[in-house]
Amino acid sequence: MGRKALFDRDAVAELLRRQSGVITRNQTKDCGMSDSALRHRLRTGGPWQVLLPGVYLSASGAVTTAQREVAAILYAGSGSVITGPAALAWHRIRVPRTSIVNVLVPEPRRRRDIGFVQLNRTSRMPRMVFPNGQVFYVPPARAVADTVRGMGDLGAVRAIVADGVQRGIVKIPQLADELAAGPQVLAERVRSGHLLTVGGTSPISLVPSLPG
Repeated sequence: MGRKALFDRDAVAELLRRQSGVITRNQTKDCGMSDSALRHRLRTGGPWQVLLPGVYLSASGAVTTAQREVAAILYAGSGSVITGPAALAWHRIRVPRTSIVNVLVPEPRRRRDIGFVQLNRTSRMPRMVFPNGQVFYVPPARAVADTVRGMGDLGAVRAIVADGVQRGIVKIPQLADELAAGPQVLAERVRSGHLLTVGGTSPISLVPSLPG
């Protein structure tokens, strides 16, 4: 580049500081960064890399969990909330590791799954969220419910629920409410006689009082 690109470097630096080194194309434009200045940073061997369409990381090395989650929220758009295994891990509930970030988005929004981001459109966005900097997580019971609905291994389901319940992170009534309010696939299995045993002793129905 023949001359130093002119843009608000302090504003870019502040965004990168707050967003774990992640920034969007619209944010760079708002700071006055030109297309050529952005391309220069994203060039082969350059200091930045593309994480998702329109979402970049101001480093060329490995991507951290925090950076993936910030990128997922920025890609999904305002009002989006992280759920599933990523939210469980943040709430310190033991769950198998995965690089996929599940994000709840309002139902009318049209964005596609891509890379490490899986979008879950819903008309039932959580009323309460847990903020962590620029990232927001669903409550623990919602994270458990959203995670176990997609699991076919009841042993793995038991392990997740037991860990959350035994350590007081998840309350059974809250989990029952989440399952009753959402899709009924797992609830039907519980109603049919599949109980989860917490601590290897007393069986606990995930949905103790679902209507028949």
